[in-house]
Amino acid sequence: MLRLPCALLLGSLLAPLASETALHADAVDDYLAREMALRRIPGLGLAVARDGEVVRVSSYGLANVETGTPVAAESVFAIASLDKQVTAAALVKAAELGKLGLDDPVSQWVDIVLPGATLRQLVSHLSGLPDDTVPSFEGRYLTDYTSEQLLRQAQGLVPVAPPGRRFLYSDTGLLLAQIATEKAVGEPWWDFVRRSLFVPAGMTTPVSMTPALLLPHRVSAYTLDGSGELVRDRRLDTDFGPLYSDLGMTVADFARFLAAQDGERLLSRGGVAELTTPSRLADGSAAGEIFQWSRYGLGVGLDDLLGEPVTLHSGHSGVGFVRLPRRRLTVVVFTNLEHPAGSDPVGLAIGVAGRLEPAVALAALAPLQPPPDPALAGRLRSDYEDFLTGQAALERYAPALVLPAWEGAPGLAGRLPRLGALQAFEVLRDTPLDGERTLLCRARHESGTIYWRVSLDPRGERITRLVWWHV
Repeated sequence: MLRLPCALLLGSLLAPLASETALHADAVDDYLAREMALRRIPGLGLAVARDGEVVRVSSYGLANVETGTPVAAESVFAIASLDKQVTAAALVKAAELGKLGLDDPVSQWVDIVLPGATLRQLVSHLSGLPDDTVPSFEGRYLTDYTSEQLLRQAQGLVPVAPPGRRFLYSDTGLLLAQIATEKAVGEPWWDFVRRSLFVPAGMTTPVSMTPALLLPHRVSAYTLDGSGELVRDRRLDTDFGPLYSDLGMTVADFARFLAAQDGERLLSRGGVAELTTPSRLADGSAAGEIFQWSRYGLGVGLDDLLGEPVTLHSGHSGVGFVRLPRRRLTVVVFTNLEHPAGSDPVGLAIGVAGRLEPAVALAALAPLQPPPDPALAGRLRSDYEDFLTGQAALERYAPALVLPAWEGAPGLAGRLPRLGALQAFEVLRDTPLDGERTLLCRARHESGTIYWRVSLDPRGERITRLVWWHV
């Protein structure tokens, strides 16, 4: 059987769509078309909301490569870990209704022994539970699980840290938060979420992405194999049961969900503040990680973009968003190329936001003049190049960041084959963030651009905070 190279196949299928878009392309269209080609993204949906209302929905490329079906406004994407926003919002909603307390012990609502852990810690990844939600049997995973099987798996897990002592990304915590919410409100989690969140936000398309169901407008999921060829993403073929099944919806509906937080349609201002306040470890320090955000609230990443507070998150399936609360601007990007393969939808959302709001346009930044101390610039570049190898130079990181650096480096390193060789490394800004000297740098590769931002301790010797964006 003749197998066409992936790039040739996609190019021939996308050509009609690209030429049609070009008739009324703007800077956002041009940017996304270029990045889709570089990142090998088959299809993409974009939604922009301002002042609580969706003001733009755009579609690009293919929802299904095999059939040549284009992405459309009604295309339903699997939102993967973006459901953490939904799960956390539902938990906060239940608290606002007086059904539970965010600081209630987990064991009050879930049949599990987890001494000292609270509901709040489940959705802020501070419970100490490992990210091991799905049981395997003799090293193999099933295609179907019940909610009872997932709960038994959680009940058998051994915490890897005391509650509140370590940020540890864990889907298991979100499963337990859904179980607790369901028990507290006295109705199925799905029914409660539809009634209290989706309907008030004006959402009509959320569905369970159960693999066996025939779902109109379902978008096919893809990844890249070891040789860079496009293949189906089998991760979405698993049925996690009626409670924890993958959630799907259109890009516009997820934008409506986020934009509704600009008012009080879903949660009070205090409830939104609960979601977007940085979580604290037991010692009072901010819970942090090294990724496309450096702080975490309840179900959402938190950071700063050129002086603007932002909330942001991504999902494994290739979906992500960025919100600028002060500007009441939300940008949602859904792709059908999995995030670890390099779709990096959060970076794309930041790129779109910069074309809509010049104040956060990273691409418009010029290299710092006069240039910084050459020794400092050299250390920053060396730190970046070490991170790209997947083996960060751990002695360069403050103690609290050593483990996140060790865990986070392979994620960026995996993008290197598609980014290509590093061609330039520029220091763009040198401004304080949370009282620490912070430098924003731009790494120009053959086929992409990474923005790399580090904060340093008072002596300038160790990295205390790190975030990167593929924009």
